[in-house]
Amino acid sequence: MKGMRRRAISDVIATLLLLGITVAGAVLVTAFFQGNSAFRPDASNPGTQSASIKIIGYDTRDSTDLSGIDFLDNYLDSPTPFLCTISCNTDADALPDAAAAGGTEFIVLTVRNQGISKVTLQGVEINDIDHSWDSTTSTFDLSATHYPTAGKFSIISTSGTIQSSTNELQRNAEARLVIKLSDNISEDIDVNQPIRTRITTNLLDPSASIITSGGVR
Repeated sequence: MKGMRRRAISDVIATLLLLGITVAGAVLVTAFFQGNSAFRPDASNPGTQSASIKIIGYDTRDSTDLSGIDFLDNYLDSPTPFLCTISCNTDADALPDAAAAGGTEFIVLTVRNQGISKVTLQGVEINDIDHSWDSTTSTFDLSATHYPTAGKFSIISTSGTIQSSTNELQRNAEARLVIKLSDNISEDIDVNQPIRTRITTNLLDPSASIITSGGVR
């Protein structure tokens, strides 16, 4: 009789355990398919979201009219073109000119926010040197008198030249980042050389992307 009672109790416990596991599994599956915040990125907790910014175009030519903008001119070095960085440190904030006299040169990145919510563009790393957003350019038309200083960038739309008042990019939106190269970049960037880029945001940051100096896409 004692053995029968123990077996009966064991059967009841086993049944209860199986029932509990089944219920727990059903709850987890239901939560997953209903989009519970434990299983998806939540806009209220941006640190959990995956990277969403993608570089979809660039202009890194040592030439004039970068990205179709009339005044945005790099000084064309001859015979070997290069993007001036460390050798333009006499007045790095000045517009590009002959290497001995002018400031650092520009590149333009076109980016898209592919994520589910807006992101804050906190910085752009170029060859391991961070370039921050230049808030002093806010609402000014990009021109020879209003442009980002060396080591910083401003944000314009893909069709206009008014510099953004914020460094946020809405979801599904595209923008151009006008970057004035830092004179802390350890070497000038020769034409056809790779440029390591990484855009840092308030979300998880992507790995570095490689673009080519002297190119346009």
